Amino acid sequence: MFSVIFIALGLVLIGIGVASFVLAREAARAYRGDHPPRVGVGRVAVLGVLGALFIVLGLADPLVQVPAGSVGVVTNFGQVQEGTLQPGLHAIIPVVQQVVNVDTRVQPHQFQEIDAASRELQTVRLTGTMNYHIDGQFASDLYQRVGTDFASKIIDPAFNDFIKTVVPDYSVNDILAKRDEIRSFAKQQLAANLAQYHIVVDDIYIANIAFSDEFQQAIEQKQVAQQQVQTEQQVLEQKKIQAQQAVAAAQGQADANVVTAKGQAQATIEQAKGQQQANQLINASLTDKVLQYQYIQKIVDKVQVMLVPGGQQFLLDLKGVLSSATGK
Repeated sequence: MFSVIFIALGLVLIGIGVASFVLAREAARAYRGDHPPRVGVGRVAVLGVLGALFIVLGLADPLVQVPAGSVGVVTNFGQVQEGTLQPGLHAIIPVVQQVVNVDTRVQPHQFQEIDAASRELQTVRLTGTMNYHIDGQFASDLYQRVGTDFASKIIDPAFNDFIKTVVPDYSVNDILAKRDEIRSFAKQQLAANLAQYHIVVDDIYIANIAFSDEFQQAIEQKQVAQQQVQTEQQVLEQKKIQAQQAVAAAQGQADANVVTAKGQAQATIEQAKGQQQANQLINASLTDKVLQYQYIQKIVDKVQVMLVPGGQQFLLDLKGVLSSATGK
């Protein structure tokens, strides 16, 4: 951007100088007096030199801008200088010096898929992501020792070596269950390893853990079998509950029947007692006159007039019948 400005300004100055020279020359040719106007050759030369200087400066690019979140690493004829340039506008010596911007913000790095072996020698494939940033104070040292492609040169090999060293200490089940432990351990180990290059590890994430196709199928089959066992256990528990409910219902019905039978027996007893008391009261109230009256009431509609010889007794001995009925 600044190069374009310098070049444009130089061209403008040269253009002004040339235009001034042409105008002065034309004016001198048109003048007919004794003292023709002088052509400003010196002024044109000054403007031309200034214009050429600005163009050279523009082409040499003497100003550089370090963006926010970065630092500038300065090189003199390719030799890395100590220290770094902070974000902002800086002047450098054209041709001699150049500036390489190094990003110091937190950046993610996707690890390549790594093949390792578990304790059972089962193939394990892992992928992950690391968040890191560069210590800007020592960016020049990192640039001099490794360059800007440090991710592929030191980060990937370090993570690869860690995974292949640590994973064999875990069984297959532990790798899945202790995923956070492996992640935390990897962060500590990589942070210690990359600190010598002034790379700060912010965090590490294990993105995916996969096994061989054969082992994956075995895991799926085991899970299916476990689900079937759980289903059968649930069915068995349901049947047990249903059986317990049936037993409880039968016990309840039996208890209800016992209570009903006791009630009926008690009612029968009470009814018999009541009937006995009623009979006793009736027997106590059955006098000869009452019985005679009841007897007459029963036979009154069946009495027929009969003529019997005088001086004869009744055909029906009423007193004897009453005595038989009362047991007296």
